Amino acid sequence: MLLNDLLDDLNGEKVNMKDVNISAVEFDSRKVRPGTLFIAVKGDKYDGHDFIERAIEKGAVAIIVQHRIAAEIPQYVVSDTRTIMGTIARKFYGDLSDMIKVAITGTNGKTTTAFLVHAILEMSGIKSGLIGTIYYIGDGEKKAVRTTPESLDIFRLISEFKEKGSSAVVMEVSSHGLALNRVDELRFRVAVFTNLSQDHLDFHKTIENYRESKMRIFRLLEPDGCAVFNIDDPVSEHIKKLNLKKVISYGMKKKGDLQAQITRDAIDGLGIDIGYRGYIHRVNSQLIGTYNAYNILAAFAVSMALGIDPDTTVKGIAHVKGVKGRMERITNNIFIDYAHTPSAIENALLALKQYVKGKLIIVFGCGGDRDKEKRPHMAAAATRLADFTIITSDNPRSEPVKSIIADIVKGVVTDRYEIIEDRKTAIKEAVARLGNDDILLVAGKGHEDYQVIGDKTIEFDDAEVIRECTANL
Repeated sequence: MLLNDLLDDLNGEKVNMKDVNISAVEFDSRKVRPGTLFIAVKGDKYDGHDFIERAIEKGAVAIIVQHRIAAEIPQYVVSDTRTIMGTIARKFYGDLSDMIKVAITGTNGKTTTAFLVHAILEMSGIKSGLIGTIYYIGDGEKKAVRTTPESLDIFRLISEFKEKGSSAVVMEVSSHGLALNRVDELRFRVAVFTNLSQDHLDFHKTIENYRESKMRIFRLLEPDGCAVFNIDDPVSEHIKKLNLKKVISYGMKKKGDLQAQITRDAIDGLGIDIGYRGYIHRVNSQLIGTYNAYNILAAFAVSMALGIDPDTTVKGIAHVKGVKGRMERITNNIFIDYAHTPSAIENALLALKQYVKGKLIIVFGCGGDRDKEKRPHMAAAATRLADFTIITSDNPRSEPVKSIIADIVKGVVTDRYEIIEDRKTAIKEAVARLGNDDILLVAGKGHEDYQVIGDKTIEFDDAEVIRECTANL
């Protein structure tokens, strides 16, 4: 594609401009090859403008920047390279409007709902890609870098899915992704809002800002697109005020378009009766807990919005055995979960509490350099619902573990807790405490296989540590 075609109709300053052929577009200088248009994006840690010389050395033939650079190749100067990157991505890869796109946002439940929707689509014969926290799934699985990639990577991924035969894509869309304009150039057939509770206030500053960032998902619906939301969650009152053209609500307490009742809630799965348009659909799932019933409802609603047969939908839901790191059963009575918000801790413990005959034990910590306000609230939920709590580290990053734990401890509501800073030691101690009728939840990291300590990322997998601890039991 010619450079002038990519820049046509955009507002920016052209410097050293001449028409050159663009064979690739990149914002990561390490990926630049001959014929690349390099977009210099300023991030939290690095500024792409510092890597322009390297990009040129590797073959960049043009650059998009936020200020003029002493370079002889064509450059296009704009006020915000991150925002324009999405526009460039759409022009380079096409608008991909022929792909069915489903977006899922919310504090909790995005990943499980995305996997359920993906399974339903595949069951219905619609080959689909998935972009989420754990994997990017097309013909194979690629470990995810972040929940919602940068706009250029999103368009690249969806284009690759399309080239390999997919006609749909399911995406988790984070509040960061919405606030940082990563999905502005996409239009979604269905947009889901699962729920809202405190998280990421280190970035958004207030819960109102956090909510408004997530609400932006509905602005990105196709003209005839459908909004799906949880009518039992307080955020539904804000969604209703948008007067969206096409909506499907779901719930178990308030009356929604989909109304559900849990008929079986056991440690090996759920039975749910879902009422929709006068019919009752019986769903059996291998997932556990009331919160997963809501995720199942969200996926069912997406399926109805897409016109997929309810019987196929039920089969797709039943096909999902579990999601890595999401209430994943590692041994008979030990679970790991990605729960890292007060509401997620509460939901996970409430789910397990009804199955336990002995004691319910939890190991958890809070991430460093992240929302400090939620730390005591997580402690309150953990110590109120568990019979014993071990407070430990969880990706402390640049913060001292002792400081993070001091914030956590402010919220404890009983004396049935212990502090063990080293996460591996904490898990070992929890396993050693387990009786035959007890259940252990190791929360916070879920699918993650690393710990971020200082400026180092070390290998660490909760599931593997648990397996080591239980190997000789």
